[in-house]
Amino acid sequence: MWQWYLPAYTLKDWIKPGKEQCKLSSAMMVEQLRFWRTCISYGFCISHFTDFFPVLCLWLSPPVFQNLSEHNVLTEFSSIARESFLVLGALAQRLPLLHSVEQFGKQDMGVPGSYGEMWSWSHVVPMVNSALSWLHLNDIPYLCSLINGQSENTTHTPEQSCLVLLISSVLGMLNSTLERISPEGTPDSRSYCLPWIPDFVPKIGLGIITNGFFSFSCTEVVGHEEQLPSRGVSLVQGLCHLRCWGDVDASLSSISCLQRLVQLSCSVDRVIQRATTNSSEHLKESKAGLAGKILQEGISSLWHNDLLNFLTSLLPLISSQWPVLKNIEMFGRGGLAPGVGFGWGTCGGGFWSLKCLLAQLDSQLVLELIKIVSAVPEGLVTLSKGANSDNVTNPFANASERISPVLGVSLIAGPGQISTLERAFDILFQPSVLKCLKSSMHCLASQMKLPKTFEWDITEDEYQHFSSVLNSHFRSRWLAIKKKNPDKHARNNSAINKPKVPETLETIQEEMELTEVVNPPCSTLVLEWAHQRLPLPAHWILSSICCSDDADVSRAGLIFLLGLEAVSAAPSLDVPLVWKMHALSASVRTNMDLLQEDRSKDVFEALQELYGKHLDILCQKYYRSRSVNNDEVVRSVATVEEVKVISTHEILRFKEKIHESYTTFVESVVDQFAAVSYGDVIFGRQVAIYLHRSVETTVRLAAWNALSTAYVLELLPPLDKCIGDVKGYLEPLEDDEGILEAYAKSWTSGILDKAARRDSMSFTLAKHHLSGFVFRRSASVKVRNKMVKSLLRCYSQKQHHEAMLQSLVLQGVPRDSQYGSEVGRRIEILKDACEMNSSLLAEVQRLKTSIEGAIIS
Repeated sequence: MWQWYLPAYTLKDWIKPGKEQCKLSSAMMVEQLRFWRTCISYGFCISHFTDFFPVLCLWLSPPVFQNLSEHNVLTEFSSIARESFLVLGALAQRLPLLHSVEQFGKQDMGVPGSYGEMWSWSHVVPMVNSALSWLHLNDIPYLCSLINGQSENTTHTPEQSCLVLLISSVLGMLNSTLERISPEGTPDSRSYCLPWIPDFVPKIGLGIITNGFFSFSCTEVVGHEEQLPSRGVSLVQGLCHLRCWGDVDASLSSISCLQRLVQLSCSVDRVIQRATTNSSEHLKESKAGLAGKILQEGISSLWHNDLLNFLTSLLPLISSQWPVLKNIEMFGRGGLAPGVGFGWGTCGGGFWSLKCLLAQLDSQLVLELIKIVSAVPEGLVTLSKGANSDNVTNPFANASERISPVLGVSLIAGPGQISTLERAFDILFQPSVLKCLKSSMHCLASQMKLPKTFEWDITEDEYQHFSSVLNSHFRSRWLAIKKKNPDKHARNNSAINKPKVPETLETIQEEMELTEVVNPPCSTLVLEWAHQRLPLPAHWILSSICCSDDADVSRAGLIFLLGLEAVSAAPSLDVPLVWKMHALSASVRTNMDLLQEDRSKDVFEALQELYGKHLDILCQKYYRSRSVNNDEVVRSVATVEEVKVISTHEILRFKEKIHESYTTFVESVVDQFAAVSYGDVIFGRQVAIYLHRSVETTVRLAAWNALSTAYVLELLPPLDKCIGDVKGYLEPLEDDEGILEAYAKSWTSGILDKAARRDSMSFTLAKHHLSGFVFRRSASVKVRNKMVKSLLRCYSQKQHHEAMLQSLVLQGVPRDSQYGSEVGRRIEILKDACEMNSSLLAEVQRLKTSIEGAIIS
């Protein structure tokens, strides 16, 4: 840092050695300033400010830009000036609260620790005045073209990016200073008033208003045009154009500047609104004229055109970014080598790439903008005037457009961005958003022709309660730091051998060894990948219904999930179907009370119907991929995930996607069904989904054996009442011998007797697949003969099985001219399977006689 101890020099002295020397000097000073800023963040080296100030002040005031341009050193100067203001911003964060003595009794309200040094308010005013001189944008080359609307016709240059980043650091420094006057999120902030504010606060606000940062098209402009810049022209519009059409450098600089500008505007509004009538005389003087009126009413409340236009342009960017970033996770959380610079080998760059950084900056700005929109009484999403919030037929047109990007933000945020997720959760779980989602469920019910139309109401108190429990659950579930459970290690090291207690399957594998603790404040700048859960998986929205023992959380989670499906929120649609089906099973396994409460029962049934239709669509795509050109099917699917899903008939791969021991979970669900369901149809539908042909063979076999062992096969609903189309359970014909033998065993043991009388899907399923296996020509002769003999012996011993065996023989035989010949062919197959056993042949003859008698009658 020796350069900062040199005697003060002028800008001319710095330029004189030539461009190469300026470039070298700039690089060294930037790195030194970055090192100093890091020390300041930890609370060290703050007292060095007085030593470094003589040299530092050279870079804090706007220079004669023409001289810099002539010597081609504008970029080098801008880099040093930017780092200088970033240092001042870090110093401002180490200021004590201005009114801590008067208002908070010397309490620490945001200082990271009691051990660090503190900056002095006596140094602030000169630094703020230097920063204010940079707000005159028309005096700065390359930026005046943005204000004058020439950005669309000019070529982007590196100098422009450097100057935009410089203005961003200036705005950030001013915002950090205002944060120490009136911090955001102060307890009782609505009623909290500042006894006085520094004179530079209204100067900052007036500098923003009068220098072309925003365009004000309000009616008050008429007659005061001379006090404001040209109407319809603003820096925000120019930066918006750079973000949408510029390269990565231009996009990063513009989005950074926009974010700091939004934050500073909100901070100015907050400080002035909390100021009392006894504030400084300068504040009173600044309220004169149009600029003062805008300052009094709030800057952010009067630039809705810029705000809404920019928010509208950013929302599609967020919606397009998170699916691309999802590819980072294809090799595991964070992609390949998350600690290596740019994430080599990862599609689209690693988690630390510029593409991911840009997406994160976009997402943070979207949250800032949506927060401002949400501050109005109507909230994030609104109803048209006069519409009943619980009885509308048309959901809000902008509901999905506003909710989907916030969900997208949740998938973009990475380690160290817990505050971003907290703001996203605060937006998502607002009562107004829940009302919107509840209202959209009516449209979904009419589109799907559901018998239940959700006519029940949710009170305001319940909306508040649901909002609170959902926010609390998702924060504790996903944002809390993970920590190893010491009790488990103690058990492992114990010398006492205790009987092994079966452990229930966790939805998220990480939870098997880790528990949650309160998240402490960050005391390091290092971003640790371990001991935290960011970035979130796509299925994080399901945790409220499958990872909580609290019935209220599960009820609210069901409404929230169905609402997201109703408004077609993109990230929720991208959650794999297998996770959604598992979440429903986990919810009824944990909280059977959900099916005893009318509202939760209706929502649960609607989700079953919705996911059943989704499953039918995937099955149809699979069938089509087997019969037509596979390339045509690939082009017709919506996502890459669907291409992977329909590559095999096992669409619901629970064991592969959820947990390798998923059969244990299925058995526990069946035990719960047998113990407390009393044949509940909705619970039975959920259990029956594990017998769907798109489910893995091992899971289907485990589900059937568990149901058979518990003697509850007859409690399953009829096939036409199950989730999804009937065809999905019956086609293709079962070819796994283990499952066919399980069907035959349940048949011969009499477990299916009641199921046949009750028309349960279990009997229909077993009858269809056993018949197909026995009477199709490609069947294994040895296994078929063994199975036929077993069925005939059971038939000979149990006369009431006559109707069951008749239905098996006649299963799928069309009632046409070939009916008799087909029945005769099947009887011959049964005779051949008897292998000349006279007693079994006699039973076949008796069966043939009974079938002929039934046909005649």
